[in-house]
Amino acid sequence: MEVDLHVTNRCNLKCNHCVYSSGEQIMPDITLETVKKLIPSFKKMDVKEVHITGGEPLLNQEIFGIVFELQKNGFLVRIQTNGILITNETAKKLKSNGADHILISMDGLENFHNNFRNNENSYNFAVNAVKTCLKNGLFTRVNTVVSRGNVSEVKSIMQTTKDLNVHQHSFFYFTPFGRGKNIKDSMFSLGEWKQIKDKIVQDAQEMNYLNRIRIQDVFHENDVDYSNSNICREDNCLILANGEVYHCVFFANSPYSLGNIYKEDIFNIWSGCSDLVNSIISKNSDKKCDNNLCGGGCSGMAYCLSGNILSCDPRCNPKNNIISNCIRKYKN
Repeated sequence: MEVDLHVTNRCNLKCNHCVYSSGEQIMPDITLETVKKLIPSFKKMDVKEVHITGGEPLLNQEIFGIVFELQKNGFLVRIQTNGILITNETAKKLKSNGADHILISMDGLENFHNNFRNNENSYNFAVNAVKTCLKNGLFTRVNTVVSRGNVSEVKSIMQTTKDLNVHQHSFFYFTPFGRGKNIKDSMFSLGEWKQIKDKIVQDAQEMNYLNRIRIQDVFHENDVDYSNSNICREDNCLILANGEVYHCVFFANSPYSLGNIYKEDIFNIWSGCSDLVNSIISKNSDKKCDNNLCGGGCSGMAYCLSGNILSCDPRCNPKNNIISNCIRKYKN
């Protein structure tokens, strides 16, 4: 199981696509003491990975202690960062405290990345962060969110990360959630994403780079009884900095909180939420869709795009055998 731990909602950027709308809602940072209290329950939940997110996680003044405590207790620790605060000293501390993977966002070539993140120096910060993390022996992954604004640059971005010699480069499907709602027309249909995914694979093969590429696999393409399938991942939860627990990032700041870690133990929250997850967040036969051919698709995207968690994911196209999948699944 993986936990996404949102250790702060503070950020030093204001990115156009931020799913958390970081910086707009004031939340207290998650403290080291809180993390220590969570660890016994994480073990009972069989958590293997903790993905530290924000906001910008490095703004949390206890980040090194949080990383150390998690890795000391056997969890694989990944940190998502925009790279601005990555210095040689910071990278050394992350390494010495047990960070396993550093995930640095690069959403295009320089002009697009800077405009998308509303900071004229953010691209250079990201590139320097990649170089610094690699120099200090950290497993370094670049994350790229693909939208209509940067799709033409994807091959060039791959060439850049190949030249940097990153360990992995992941491509993500843009979702109009959080601040991304303001640019919802940047989202692709699932059919378009299929073509983009195929092109990324083709380009990566030609560049002898496919072994380092991961692509969000947001749709099914095979014969499945979708009406009875469970599309949602059941081994992933999100804990926001304010303590609210959600099954998926698409429900962050929604009425569908499963509980709050400051009011109840996370193990009790998670083990007691199965009925809610199975009846609403997971697939069920009551969802309204075209002859129930897709089982309703992704509940999170249905909620994101229509405001109704029980509606069919409007991106689904069952007649052409393209059915939405969990946003947290990947190819390669």
